[in-house]
Amino acid sequence: MRGTLTHLATVDQYQETGETEDDGMGGEVPVEDWVTVLEGVPCRYEPAGQGYVREDQGGRVYSTPRIYFPARSAGEMVDVSDEDDDPDYEYQLEVDEGDGWRLSLESVDGMFALSNVDVHYEGPQRPSHVVIEVERTDPEDT
Repeated sequence: MRGTLTHLATVDQYQETGETEDDGMGGEVPVEDWVTVLEGVPCRYEPAGQGYVREDQGGRVYSTPRIYFPARSAGEMVDVSDEDDDPDYEYQLEVDEGDGWRLSLESVDGMFALSNVDVHYEGPQRPSHVVIEVERTDPEDT
């Protein structure tokens, strides 16, 4: 990953906490809340419209804000082979996109929703970095 890591990010997921509460009808329902998945992870933040144009290589100006994480910060290589097979490794992300995920940056006000997560590779089974498109959310949405 080229470039400087300029910010510290925290990623939260809305998930069950393992606790239950009364549902008002004599039963119980699981309690859901925001749980921190990554905390204080160095990243690079590019606000909307930042980027570059390299006409000879087909580059373009990015239109949405993006967060760049080093691969080792956003996931890990795990063995997904059966017991009988030789080791087979796959990169497994710790973050995902969707309504149940949010991101905050220590030096930028507000929360961001994760809309597109893309893993970039240096070679076979060598993840380089993770690019996440984000969009700012309203405080009442979080």
